[in-house]
Amino acid sequence: MTDDEVVADVRIVLIGDSGCGKTSLVMSLLEDEFVDHVPKRLDRVLIPADVTPENVTTSIVDLSLKENEDENWLISEIKAANVICVVYSVTDDATIDRIEKRWLPLVRQAFGDCHDVPVLLVGNKSDGPANHTDKILPIMESNTEVETCVECSARTMKNVSEIFYYAQKAVVYPTRPLYDADEKQLTDKARKALIRVFKICDRDNDGYLNDTELNDFQKLCFGIPLTSTALEDVKRAVSDGCPDGVVDDSLMLPGFLYLHLLFIERGRHETTWAVLRKFGYETNLKLSEEYLYPRLQVPVGCSTELSPEGAQFVCALFEKYDEDKDGCLSPSELQNLFSVCPSPVITKDTILALETNPRGWLTYNGYMAYWNMTTLVNVTQTMEQLAYLGFPVGRSGPGRAGNSIDAIRVTRERKKDLEEKGTDRKIFQCLVVGAKDAGKTVFMQSLVGRGMADVATIGRRHSPYVINRVKVKEESKYLLLREVDVLSPQDALGSAETAADVVAFLYDVSNPDSFAFCATLYQKYFYRTKTPCVIIATKVEREEIEQRWQVQPEEFCRQFELQRPIKFSNSQIGVSAGSVFEQLATMAVYPHLRRVFYLHDSNLLSKITFGAALVALAGFLVLKNL
Repeated sequence: MTDDEVVADVRIVLIGDSGCGKTSLVMSLLEDEFVDHVPKRLDRVLIPADVTPENVTTSIVDLSLKENEDENWLISEIKAANVICVVYSVTDDATIDRIEKRWLPLVRQAFGDCHDVPVLLVGNKSDGPANHTDKILPIMESNTEVETCVECSARTMKNVSEIFYYAQKAVVYPTRPLYDADEKQLTDKARKALIRVFKICDRDNDGYLNDTELNDFQKLCFGIPLTSTALEDVKRAVSDGCPDGVVDDSLMLPGFLYLHLLFIERGRHETTWAVLRKFGYETNLKLSEEYLYPRLQVPVGCSTELSPEGAQFVCALFEKYDEDKDGCLSPSELQNLFSVCPSPVITKDTILALETNPRGWLTYNGYMAYWNMTTLVNVTQTMEQLAYLGFPVGRSGPGRAGNSIDAIRVTRERKKDLEEKGTDRKIFQCLVVGAKDAGKTVFMQSLVGRGMADVATIGRRHSPYVINRVKVKEESKYLLLREVDVLSPQDALGSAETAADVVAFLYDVSNPDSFAFCATLYQKYFYRTKTPCVIIATKVEREEIEQRWQVQPEEFCRQFELQRPIKFSNSQIGVSAGSVFEQLATMAVYPHLRRVFYLHDSNLLSKITFGAALVALAGFLVLKNL
């Protein structure tokens, strides 16, 4: 690859009047000494990353105009720049005047009046002791795009390498996204980003960074701890300029923000950038796509769950933000936990899918169920939220590398589970199918302990999911109920719906047309598949009406070797530990035994209760060493 084909990380463009020494500066940099005879203009110069202080590939472009080149060419070259160096001669006042009359207007013509491309003023031919800052300072103050001014000399090599270092630094560690020069304060975006960093580093959620947390922060961002003297120096510097910055010998949020303002005003903005980039921020002060959405391969037939590390991290977050230690997250605690995320995470609709206490506050069980649900149905959302919450840098102490993929576990293919008659999955999805008014909402909300009175307050538009923990052979699994959003049997089910682990068909015994909906969808999508299916009769306290179908539900189950319809009575409404949910979860975990349920049902249920039959089935499973 030729130099012309290499894409540079930093493109420095030099502009200015002829005779100011632009080419001489570049030649002095390259030769490390003054060159008497230089060409009228150099072609692009490429400097490899390994010889630059910031380890970035840098190209330097000398934009001296030739006679046959017009201003349009000049503007097009400026547009390709990451940083502009306006070179003037300190010995020629006319070149200083033309900074504002000619060159800065040309830069604005290329980028617009409001742009983020940094501009450096470079005063060449500064061989003597004279100071020309009195002429330059007014230009810097009235033109906010000017980052700094450096006086140099190509002849004596004074500040030659510094010019290009500052130019690189202006691109790699730009000031403008961080600092509002007019107001002399942090920009809103910088404040928001640093507040997120503070909250992640405040591990005990007390609003302070104590010495341990400050040292963890230091080691995470810079790899070395602070000495006790350095810690005291930091707190003293903050206290001197920010009275409420240090309280009880700990750094408060105002002090943390002031500390970074101090870094920037003292020209050490690379320190703030080192912090922000460790926490995923790009130059635009947004989290990078790679940080938010690392590439994750999920083969067909596999699913996604929280890894042990992911579960440990979200569990620690709950403990951190459950301030009153009541085992629930109040609305304010929940808001505080997710305050570093850009939009609401657990909305009112989402809460309906989860277990809450009588006040509607999210329980620990409901909170963990939320993460398991989201990881199964929308793993990208889980990774994004974990990234905002600081998982890649905050999951298990300072100095850990990685990204949110480490919080995700991809399960084995379902086909392999069936072949080996076992699975280590933790989350299983049950499709809930039924005609309108068959009682799907009541049935689903019962899984999280909500009764008829609670369901009456739920509107028609709500989350199609409900999730809770269910015991299967004394082991906790998560059962995720998903309501099918179809209005008639003719509506098509998608592949994501038909790929459920178990299907519950609900019909209203008092509605003669209710069962036909279930029978049609079963025959269309699930007959002759390996998906376990269960028919559930609802509203059983009402008078049972003959169903308008070729055969009645019990005969239908016999013909298709399904377990007899399970009666879901009023006494089971709002009972999260109901036997029906245990059975659905058990069938999802052991789909290869769906026929066992049918055989046990056919032979035993006429003589013993359902609970006893389930015990008998559990015994069967134990005997089979499952």
